[in-house]
Amino acid sequence: MSSLTTPTIDQIERQTVAPAVSDDALVAPGTLTVALDTSDTPQAMQDADGNLTGYAVDVARALACRMGLKVTFVDASSVDSSLSDGQADIYIGDVRSSDDGISSLGACLYDAAAVFGKTGDGKALDVSVETLRTSTLGVQTSSASQEALAKQSITADQKTFSNVNECFKALESGEVDYVVCDSTAGGYLARLINQISYAGTLENPSTFEVAGLASNDELCRAVSEALDDITVDGTLEAVHSFWYGQMPYDLSDTVISGVDTKTSSTKSGEDKPADAEGGSSNDAPSRQEDTITDDDINKLNTM
Repeated sequence: MSSLTTPTIDQIERQTVAPAVSDDALVAPGTLTVALDTSDTPQAMQDADGNLTGYAVDVARALACRMGLKVTFVDASSVDSSLSDGQADIYIGDVRSSDDGISSLGACLYDAAAVFGKTGDGKALDVSVETLRTSTLGVQTSSASQEALAKQSITADQKTFSNVNECFKALESGEVDYVVCDSTAGGYLARLINQISYAGTLENPSTFEVAGLASNDELCRAVSEALDDITVDGTLEAVHSFWYGQMPYDLSDTVISGVDTKTSSTKSGEDKPADAEGGSSNDAPSRQEDTITDDDINKLNTM
């Protein structure tokens, strides 16, 4: 009688995926060239070894794998600057464009000003606008999150900090009751700190999307199908869970009680981290997205 044995990794025949598009439809043969903002932590960033990493980077790799292609990356601050001049095949990020030739192929990330709090039992936090109005809130100075609070007329006691990780340290120590920050920055940090959980958003979420040139019908069709595939089979949600912990993938149903969504118009991507000169990459120095420090990025190596 023969016995059942488990083959070793070397014995497993690896499946080869045939390229989903021809080389004529690609910037580089056999390769999906992906443009993204490499300073948009934690969607894209340099790790301690100088390698590009982050949620959007892993999404791009998953798309390329599904399409039977290699992947390479180029830095781009906008969809227009990367696709219209032929630098890349697709762009991942805020795809608002003045160019009618840019086609959105689907969403891959939801983003909003969100609330995080401390819990001792691991259960979901029950937070409302009225709760926040009587609480001490940690928030980054001159951030879009402060604007979201103002839109909801939440004039609670606010303690301001220079970056999000300082807000979370204050939450962990009990100095503040809740932190209000960009959902992706908060989700990334919350997964590294015990007993801190996502509570909900203060606005309708916006989306990061995958975009391509509408004229490249072959590529757009293949990327759209690959994005649908990794969404349906759970790959996208698994990548999201790795980077943002227990924060839900789709934030659409997590607006906290009492929020007036008619006043919620902040669009993800409007607020960028301030540059070295104190301005911002979109010439709006009075507003900035919640930022994560290098110390937080370096924690990647300890996970």
